[in-house]
Amino acid sequence: MRRLAYIGMLISVAFCSLAIRAEEIHLKDGTKLNGKIIAVEGDTFLVKTAYGNIQVPRQQIVSVSFPENESTNATSESPGAVPSLIDESLDGTSYTNRTEKFQMTFPTGWSLDPDLRKQSKDIAAALQSPDQTLFFLMTPEKFVGSLATYGVLAETQFQTKFKDYEKLSQSAIELDGKKGIKLIWHAKNPQANDASLKGLVYIIPYEGRMVRLTFLTLEPLFDEALPSFERIASSYQTTIYAK
Repeated sequence: MRRLAYIGMLISVAFCSLAIRAEEIHLKDGTKLNGKIIAVEGDTFLVKTAYGNIQVPRQQIVSVSFPENESTNATSESPGAVPSLIDESLDGTSYTNRTEKFQMTFPTGWSLDPDLRKQSKDIAAALQSPDQTLFFLMTPEKFVGSLATYGVLAETQFQTKFKDYEKLSQSAIELDGKKGIKLIWHAKNPQANDASLKGLVYIIPYEGRMVRLTFLTLEPLFDEALPSFERIASSYQTTIYAK
């Protein structure tokens, strides 16, 4: 199967940093709030604004945009941008990332994918299967909020960037000695003729930071790929952060 040419575009718009700066929250009644989502309580967002903290029902939110992220990272996150230097190696099936201090094991034949890493400065690792249909990304990020808040922000970002985004499942997991969450979702990529994609995302919390492990492929290939994705994820292990 030929290389999924639209994957690079998808990565550049969907898996960049979620650092909380100023969000624009658009409500169904036409109101636009400028602030920061600082917590999620059930179906209610707690938003910090210049006038104090306010509660916004989730069902009233149409979309959330991140204008400061878009303006400050426009150059570095565009296709062809020069990525930050990453000290990494893939020796057979053993992958080591000395910059972000973690190790993983991949099936035979998987390889580094520098083209995907070029799509965003936030991507610390990108690998692909031998037939170039399955993809893995690791994105670390400084984040001081809760796991629940980060999970909602990640989903909000997916909803904003994709068409017909739907979360299919969410479950609690333990990975690298940390309690995190696992999401399975599908959506259409409007920048690639509405191609149907399906993803598996692990979010792992550390002190002052979150790590996202993302596995992605075309939706028809996902069920067959899922066991391999899960085995790869289970091998993730940091080499510096305390468990």
